[in-house]
Amino acid sequence: MPLSEAAVAQANPEKTVGAEAVAEIGPDESGNWRVEYTFDTPQKVLAFARSESDYRDATWFVEGDGVRFGRVAGADVIVFDDPSRTVAFSLIPLTNKPEADYTPFVTFGDGGLAIHEGQFSLIPFESRDAVEALDGDLSAAEVPQLPMTVRLSSDKPIIVDGETYQGQVEHRLEGDGTYIYMGDSAIESFDSFTAILDRTLPEWLQSRFDSDLEAIFAGLEARWGFGLEDKASVMLAFKEGRSDGFSATGEALDQLLMMEVGGKDLAEPGFDTLSYLQWFFAHEAIHLFQKQRGVGFAGGGEAWIHEGAANTMAYSLIADMVGPEDGPKFLSGVYANAFETCVGALEKGSLETAQERGDASAHYACGDFIALATDGFLPRRSLYDFWNRLTTLAAANDKTQVDADLYFSTVQLLGVRRSQRDMLREIVEEELDNPRKALTDLLDAAGLDPQFNDKDQLIKLNWPDYSAE
Repeated sequence: MPLSEAAVAQANPEKTVGAEAVAEIGPDESGNWRVEYTFDTPQKVLAFARSESDYRDATWFVEGDGVRFGRVAGADVIVFDDPSRTVAFSLIPLTNKPEADYTPFVTFGDGGLAIHEGQFSLIPFESRDAVEALDGDLSAAEVPQLPMTVRLSSDKPIIVDGETYQGQVEHRLEGDGTYIYMGDSAIESFDSFTAILDRTLPEWLQSRFDSDLEAIFAGLEARWGFGLEDKASVMLAFKEGRSDGFSATGEALDQLLMMEVGGKDLAEPGFDTLSYLQWFFAHEAIHLFQKQRGVGFAGGGEAWIHEGAANTMAYSLIADMVGPEDGPKFLSGVYANAFETCVGALEKGSLETAQERGDASAHYACGDFIALATDGFLPRRSLYDFWNRLTTLAAANDKTQVDADLYFSTVQLLGVRRSQRDMLREIVEEELDNPRKALTDLLDAAGLDPQFNDKDQLIKLNWPDYSAE
C-alpha cells in the first residue's frame, strides 16, 4: 500500500534516529488498515507487547509467505520460517475496548479517529519456546520492546503530543504509547489542559466541559498538594445516542486522557447523568496524578490498587462539587451499588483472581472500600498523603509499578497495625466464607460506621472529607 508522499513531519525528532523498527500504518482502499514493519536487523520471533486480549485473532491478518501469526501461551506471536526484516498485516480497526487494554481505534462522531500506537509494539525472541516459557507474562521477558517509530499517513490533519501535522507524521513509541488523532477538530487550550472535543457532543455538555474539568483539576491539585508538571491533554469522543442510558469509558496515558461517552441519556442534562460524567472525568484525571512520579500501575489481580483509590477520590470530589444537599445522596447511591458489586464478586472468589473471572468491576468497587479502609486505619487520615508516599517510595526503589507488596508495606510503614493490614489483605487474597460480613467488619474496624436499611443495603458511611486538605 503506497502511503502519502507528503513530506514527513517528525514528532519528537531527536528521539527517532536509529530506530530498530518502523511501523508504517495507514488505511487501505478497502476501508481496513495496513501496518508494515521494517526492522534494522532480521527477526526470528516477535510477540506483541500488548497481548492481554486476543482481539487480533479476528482482526489482524498476516500477509505473504514464510510467516505465521497466532496465539502462543497467551500472547500474539509472529514466527518467521527464516529471519526477516519485514512483515505486513491487513487489519480491521477494532473500535471496542478489549478487556484490560486500551481501545485500539477510537472513532469520533464527527469523523475523527484516534489510534493507540501502543498496539503496534513488539518484543523480539529467539524462539517460540522462549515465548511459551513465559506463560503469557511478557513483562518477564529478558529483552525490552523493540525501539520503534510509528509512521502514520492521513489526508486529514494529524495531532500528536499537542502538535498538528499534515500528510504524514513520525512518532517515537515510548512505553505504552499514546493516541494519535486524525480529523478536522482543532486543539482547544484551557488553563489546566488542552482538548480535542468531538464536534457532535451535545451542546449542553460542550458548553460546560471546560468549566467542569477546570474545577476538577483545581480540586485535585488542592488535595494532592501539587499540579501536573505539564498541561493534561484530553480527547473526548462521542458515540451517537442510540443506546438506552449512557456509557463512558476512559484511559490515562502519561499526560493524555482518552475518553468516550455515549447513549440517549446524554441528549439532555440531568443530575444522575451529570454527576456520573463528572465522576468519570475526575476518575480518569486522578490517574494522571497517580502517575506523576513516573510510576505506572500493576495490572491483572492488582488493578484494585489504582482503580479503587481513583474511585474513592473521585466520589469524594464530586460530592463536594454538587454541594451539601446533593453530595450525601450521591455518595449513598454510588456506595450502595459498590457494596453489592463487591460482595457479589467476592462470593465467586478472591479479589486478586477477579480479572481471571472476567469481573473487572470488582477492582473498582472492592478497591474503593480498601482505599476507604486504608484511609480510616491511617493515624492521620489522608488517602492523598498515603498515595504521595506510596509513589515516592516506588520511585526511590526503582519500581516501575505500584504493586500489592509495596502497598501493604507502605500501610504498615505509615503506622497501620499489622492486624489492620491483615484485614485489608484478607479482602484481596482470601476466598471468603461470608464476604458481606468480612467487608462490613473491615469498614467498621476502620471507623467508617457502615449503616444498612432493613433490606441489608448500605445507606451511609462515615465518608472522609478531603476538601480542607
